[in-house]
Amino acid sequence: MKNLFYLSVLLCTYGCTGPQQSFKAEKYFSIDSLVVAQISLLKSNQNVLTKTVQIGENIETQSFSADAIDWESEFKIFSLLELNKSKFVGSINTKTDLKSISYRPKKDALMSIKLLKIIKDKGQITTIDGYYLDDYAEIIYTSQRNLKMNFNKGLLTSFEIAGTQKVLFTDTTQFRINGSVN
Repeated sequence: MKNLFYLSVLLCTYGCTGPQQSFKAEKYFSIDSLVVAQISLLKSNQNVLTKTVQIGENIETQSFSADAIDWESEFKIFSLLELNKSKFVGSINTKTDLKSISYRPKKDALMSIKLLKIIKDKGQITTIDGYYLDDYAEIIYTSQRNLKMNFNKGLLTSFEIAGTQKVLFTDTTQFRINGSVN
């Protein structure tokens, strides 16, 4: 009876834990974490946004007050550049120098993220550049996006999203979104 008790304690202790991974996943720069932190700062500072949207030849500019901005929606597209996904483990080359760190897919990796570059000055992020190419259904649909964020003293000051979309039997649509945070 005593042995049965010890056996049940042993099974509960070790049997309830999940399988242990035999490898350590690499940890890359997290765009998602940066965006969450920036949203919190922008909300607390009551920042306003001036946004210019250009689709083809049509251009429209609007300003938004602090209480009218849905920062989560504004920055959702930047999650396309999130590298910390299990499917990317072992697929990314990292290059670091004194002022920047760049992430690119390895030669045979199937990734839509083609570049993520973080530029720093005195330890603080000044610019994030990314290039995203969605060409998995190349015959029917292609889309490419250049995404950029600019910072000053740790706070987002502007962002840009530019790119093209092409659907089968249609013309290529070019777009650009510029946002200025004040």
